[in-house]
Amino acid sequence: MALTQTVLGLVVLAVCHCSKHSQDIPGYHDLLKQGFSKLVTRESDQYILDRYDVRTLIQRMVSAEGLLSRKETGLDLSAANISEPCSVGVKLLEDGLQQRSLWAIKMLDSFFKIPSGVLDGDIIWPGQYDECININQAFNDRLTYNMTFLIHGKYFLAALLIPVDLIKTNLSMRVGLCLPDVCDETDVRELLEYYLGILFTNSSSKYEVNSVSHPETKFERTPEFIIASVICSIVGFLLLVGTLYDMFIYQRPENSDIVSGRFNKPEIEPPILNSDTAHLLSTSSQGTLIHRVLHNRKLGKFLLTFSISTNGSKVLSTEPPPPTAVQAVNGVRVLSMSWVILGHTYIFLISNFKNLIPVAPELIHRWTFQIVLNAIFSVDSFFLLSGLLVSYLTLHELEKRNGKINWLLFYFHRFWRLTPTLMLVLLVYTAYFQYWGSGPLWPPRSPDYDQCSQYWWRNLLYIQNFFPLSEECVAWGWYLANDMQFYVISPLLIYPLYRKPLIGYILCFALILMQAIYRGIISVNLKMTMNSSTNQEKFFDELYQRPYARIAPYVVGVVTGFFMWKSRRQVRLPRCVALLGWVIALGCVSAVIFGTTHENRGHKNSLSVDALYNSLSVLTWSLGVAWIIFACNTGYGGFINTFLSAGIWSPLSRLTYCAYLVHPVIMFMYSLCQRYTLYATDINMIFLFLGFWMCTYGVAFFVSMAFEAPMIGLERLLLKKQSS
Repeated sequence: MALTQTVLGLVVLAVCHCSKHSQDIPGYHDLLKQGFSKLVTRESDQYILDRYDVRTLIQRMVSAEGLLSRKETGLDLSAANISEPCSVGVKLLEDGLQQRSLWAIKMLDSFFKIPSGVLDGDIIWPGQYDECININQAFNDRLTYNMTFLIHGKYFLAALLIPVDLIKTNLSMRVGLCLPDVCDETDVRELLEYYLGILFTNSSSKYEVNSVSHPETKFERTPEFIIASVICSIVGFLLLVGTLYDMFIYQRPENSDIVSGRFNKPEIEPPILNSDTAHLLSTSSQGTLIHRVLHNRKLGKFLLTFSISTNGSKVLSTEPPPPTAVQAVNGVRVLSMSWVILGHTYIFLISNFKNLIPVAPELIHRWTFQIVLNAIFSVDSFFLLSGLLVSYLTLHELEKRNGKINWLLFYFHRFWRLTPTLMLVLLVYTAYFQYWGSGPLWPPRSPDYDQCSQYWWRNLLYIQNFFPLSEECVAWGWYLANDMQFYVISPLLIYPLYRKPLIGYILCFALILMQAIYRGIISVNLKMTMNSSTNQEKFFDELYQRPYARIAPYVVGVVTGFFMWKSRRQVRLPRCVALLGWVIALGCVSAVIFGTTHENRGHKNSLSVDALYNSLSVLTWSLGVAWIIFACNTGYGGFINTFLSAGIWSPLSRLTYCAYLVHPVIMFMYSLCQRYTLYATDINMIFLFLGFWMCTYGVAFFVSMAFEAPMIGLERLLLKKQSS
């Protein structure tokens, strides 16, 4: 049975209890055929529209003499085994259609329709969600039921598995239906199975109703909602008070000296802010709240950590990094984050492409699209930067303190730097996501609500990357788990490099060799192609997120940081050697990115060739990026260093951590809010990428102001108190 015949039959039967066409009503194909013949004979368009008036055709199709005569179908609604309220609701819908009631026609119009491009992969037919849920009609039925009915439209999304002989496979599709609100998911499933059973009575093919859902958000006072509301209220209050305190008290010249503690003499009276507050700050009211705040330096400094004014000016500063800072890091970090967003733009939206079948091969065959396909290396750049900075800064501390360092503080700083922001974002995302959108594809909870409810503590301990993807809360947090694990073991590499460089080199080489062997073995076991596998979940679980499969970039960063510290970033190289280094580095990164083009165009590599690429590609990429940063910090970066160290990258670089946390949430919101599928074109994807990029950094700024910046300020206060 052809796909068109199958779905047309499903629509007609499921919606209308349809009868056979009357002989005098032109069918859809007849209308097209006759209209086309008129156009060929050059008869006027107006003649065709007059003769085959669309309004008249629709009226006749929904008339009692047309398609909606249940008596001619021989279908018994009671055999569908639906509930009595739903049976009454469907009967009212049929009566409304026969009487040409507007609410009933809207409900029928909200049903899914067969689009063009089904064979191109458009298998999501959502219908009209908003039209359905906005149906609200009260009417009196004194003849049949002797009561007043209030009809609301209720939208359902059904996942069907339909056999299609044309393509010799079962087609998994999702269709939208609109029925009276007295029906529930069980009723819709029974109706679909009943009518599908009639459609496939004489067919050996098997159909299946996989699921029926009603995308509706219900307000629930869940524990995470209550906790998130309390914390957000406290944080919001502190942000408001801290910002007002900063702007109207601390930033005033006459008050800043008092708050900062430069004047500690008790005889100095606090300045008068204005005439309205003069009586509060007078000598006779030394015990007032404002006076106490002005003289309470600890409270004042605490409030300043929540000031959006102060924190915002620091984050948004475009001052270029000083010469003593590591150069080119900000540019590499922001470009890597942009690369992550670009790759995820396709990953999050590909399931909503209505032209996936023709566009996927076309994109994969392009050599330029290898940049998107190989965006996984952007994360390796983050690992490299992390290892480099930890190594370089820690070695400076060891040198300054004669080989001694507070390792407890070393670990506390990292945990405090990442964890509060991560857990607060996780909490808000889990508690509030369902209230941020609506639509036919919108879930009743956050996409990974069940995982976060059970396994959130794994994120707190940074061990989620050792568990299957199906059990991960905020799956993109695998990177943070790896980074924290690498940070924990980094002293085992950095301290030997400081004391006994040869031992450090041996340890670093052993870790790199271990990763290469492991990745090669897994590549062979999974029969992987370059950076891909037919079993994506197993690929993610066993290779993509495991620390022993991703540690090489971090180790390369540690060694690069050691070289920069050891040389004091003053290296003299012949011009030809520096140029050769750039050629090799750019050749490495280009080979890694574009080396997959030949295979993606259809050439089949041997298993050993693919295993060699998967084994060494991460290391090769890391070495190329490491040279770029090393050259930029030793005077051989030229215009590339000028570009990567420009001040414009500074604010975006400070927001990178929050941007990484929130960008998948933004993409979830957009993709799940869509009413229809997306036709993928280069222009559409470029605009979506730019939109995601801008929204990500915009939201990241507010998340940083609310969660990240205050935590950094509180850490500084705490450490200053300990040092004093």
